[in-house]
Amino acid sequence: MFKKIIANPFVFFPLLTCIIFWPLSLQLFTLKNDALTYYYPVRTLISDALHHYELPLWTPYINMGYPLHADMQSGAWNPVIWLFSFLTNYSLYGFHLELLFYFSFAGMGFYYLGKEFGLNKYTCLITALAYQYNGFMIDSVQFFVCITAACYLPWIFLFFKRLLINRQLKDVLATGLFLSLLFTGSYPALFIITAYLLVAYFLFTFFSNQKKWDFIKSNFLPFTVMALIFILLSLPAIISFVQHLPFIDRGKKQSLEFVQENSLVPQSLLSFISPFSTTASETWLNTDPLMRSSYIGIIPFLFLLLAIFNKNIRRISTVQFFFITGLIMFILALGSHFFLHQLAYYSLPLINSFRHPALFRLFGIFCWLIVAGFAINDADKNLHPLVLIRKINIVFTIAVVSLSILLVIIFKQSLKSFSINSFSLQNLKNLIPQLSFAEKYILQLPFVFAILIFFYLALKKQNVLPSLFIICIADFFISTQFNIPVTVIGAKKFSLVNTMLNRNAERFPLPGNASIENNSANSLDTTGPGKSKLPYEKRIGRNDYYITPGNLSLQKKFYESSIKEKVFKNPVVYFADTLLAEYPKNDFTNNAFAILEPASNFIKQWQQHAEKGTVKPISISANTFTFDAETPKPSVLVLLQNYYPGWKAFVDEKETGIEKANTTFMCIQVLAGKHTISFVYEPTLIKYAWYVSLICLITVLIFLASGAIVSFFNKR
Repeated sequence: MFKKIIANPFVFFPLLTCIIFWPLSLQLFTLKNDALTYYYPVRTLISDALHHYELPLWTPYINMGYPLHADMQSGAWNPVIWLFSFLTNYSLYGFHLELLFYFSFAGMGFYYLGKEFGLNKYTCLITALAYQYNGFMIDSVQFFVCITAACYLPWIFLFFKRLLINRQLKDVLATGLFLSLLFTGSYPALFIITAYLLVAYFLFTFFSNQKKWDFIKSNFLPFTVMALIFILLSLPAIISFVQHLPFIDRGKKQSLEFVQENSLVPQSLLSFISPFSTTASETWLNTDPLMRSSYIGIIPFLFLLLAIFNKNIRRISTVQFFFITGLIMFILALGSHFFLHQLAYYSLPLINSFRHPALFRLFGIFCWLIVAGFAINDADKNLHPLVLIRKINIVFTIAVVSLSILLVIIFKQSLKSFSINSFSLQNLKNLIPQLSFAEKYILQLPFVFAILIFFYLALKKQNVLPSLFIICIADFFISTQFNIPVTVIGAKKFSLVNTMLNRNAERFPLPGNASIENNSANSLDTTGPGKSKLPYEKRIGRNDYYITPGNLSLQKKFYESSIKEKVFKNPVVYFADTLLAEYPKNDFTNNAFAILEPASNFIKQWQQHAEKGTVKPISISANTFTFDAETPKPSVLVLLQNYYPGWKAFVDEKETGIEKANTTFMCIQVLAGKHTISFVYEPTLIKYAWYVSLICLITVLIFLASGAIVSFFNKR
C-alpha cells in the first residue's frame, strides 16, 4: 500500500522535488537575484491587495505608482498566484512553496503526456524526471515566469493532443484553462513560442490525416470553443496588456541587436555532458550564466542518440516531427550565432518583440525528450535496441574521455587551489561560484563516468527500466546539487534574508505626507537581497533600481529630466504654488510647482499663480488615496502617482477632472475651503472583464472536477 502511494505521480514528484531542493524546503537558504528583487515583492503586493479585499490593480510603491495588473510578468491575473496569496500571504516560505509546486506539476504533466503517447510507466517516469530537472529549469529558477511556462507546457500539449483526437469538451476546456494559466503567469515570449509549437503540431496532424477536409470540419467547433474559453479566462489580462503597451517602451518593436541578447552560445552545448561546468564565469561562454544549460540527463541523451541511429524508431512520423522541431528550436536558441533567428525576426509575427533567444531551448528539450521516450520504450520491448544502446554508450564514453583530456589540456592553467577554513554549507556555497570551468568540469566528471558505468551494467539486466529509473534519480539529484549554489540559492541564510526583508503586515499603513526625497533615502540596498526596500517597507518613492521590466515611458522620461530633484523635495501630495507651461530654468528655486500641458484649463483659468494650502493623508490602499485638504483660494493639488487611464478624482464625493503634471503625475483643481479628496483607480472595463473571467473559471473548474470525480469512481 505504501509503495503504491509513493509511486503515485501526485505524491512521487512533489516528494522528490522537496528532497532535491532540500535547501529551500528545509528553509536553509533562499532564492536570489530576480526572484527576490522583482517576483517576490510583486507577489507580496498582489497578496496585500487581495487581503485588503481589493483587486491587485495598482501599487503605489513601485516607481511612483504602477499598474500592477498590466505588468505582463506580475501574475496579477493568475489564479494559482491568487491561491498562494490566500494560503500563505506570500511569506518567503510561501514563495518557495510556489516554486516547488511548479517543479512538481511540470513533472506530473510530462508523465501524463508520455502516457498519452503510449509510453510505459517507467519510460514516463524517466522522461518526466528529465523534463522536471532539465538544464533550462535549473538555470531559470530566478526567473519565475520561465518556470511557470515550463510547468504548464506539458499539460497544454497533453490536452491539445487529446483535443485533436477525441474532441471532447473536457479536453477543450482543459486546453483553454492551461493556456490561460500560461498566458497570465509566464514570460510573454514563452507563450508566443508555445503558440507556434501548437500550430506546428496542428499542421503535422493535419497533413498526417488522410481525410483533411473532415479533420478541419470536425475540429472547427472544438477550436472555436477552446479559443473562446482562453479569451474569457484571460480577458482582464488581455485588456490590461493591450491598454498598457502604448505606455511602455517594451511595447514597441525592438531592434535585432536587442532581441538577440542572451543567445545560446554553441560552446554551452557542453552542458549536455556537464551542466555544472558551463556555469563558470568564462569570457568564451559569453552569455548570461542562466541561459546556458540544456542538460536532459545522460541516459535520456543517449537514448536520443539511439533514436537517431535506430531506423525503426526513426521511421515513426511522431518521432520525426519532434526531432526536427526540437532541432529547429535549438537552432533558433543560438540567436546571433546562426541566421535562422534573424530570419524569424523579419518574417514571423511577434518574434521581434522579445529578447533572450536561449529561451527556445526549453521547447527543444521538450521535443527531444519525447523522442528519447520513444527510444526508451522501444528498447524495453526489443533486444536489438539494447545491443545498439550498449554500443552507443561505449562510443559515448570514449568520446567523453577524449574530450575531457583535451579540455583539461586547454584549460589546465585555470586550475587553482582553494581552502575552506571551516566547513559549513555557507562557506561551500560561497566557494562554488568561484571555481573555473576546468575545475567544475573535473568535479562533475567522475559522476558522469559513474552514470555511464552503471548504465552499461543495467543494460545487461533482463528488466532494465527500473534500474535506469533509479540511475536517473541519482543523476538528476547529483547534477542539480552541483548547480543549485550557482543558479538557485543565494549565499545568505533563510532566517537572515527573512529578517532583512522584514515584510510589513498585509494592511496598507498610512505613510504620512513626507517628501519623496525622505522616503527614497537609503532605499537602495546593493548588498541586500531585495535591492530596493520601497515595496517591502511600503514607502512611496523612487530610486535607481528598476524593479519592473515594463517601466512606464513617462516615468522614465521624468526620472531622466532636470526637474526630478526639485519635484522629489515635495511630499506625496501637495498644493502647487506656481503653475508653469514649460520646464523651469536652472535658476528657478521653487519646488512646489506644477508643470502642466500648454493647453491646460488650469493655466487658462488661474494664470501662473496658485495658492498653497494644507493637505493631510487619511487613508491609502492598493487602488485608493484619501486626503483632507484646505486652501484659502482655488488651487492645484498634485499627487505624485503616475498618470494612467482609469484614475478618477473626487472632491467631496463629486468627480472632477484629472490632468497631467510634471510630465508623469496627476493633478486636480480644488476650490477654496475644506475638502475631502479621493483618488480612485477604477478601470471599469477591466473590472467587468474580471467578473466574466471569474464566472468562466468557476464553471470550467466545476465541470472538470465533476468529470474527474465520476471518472475516478468508474475506474474503481
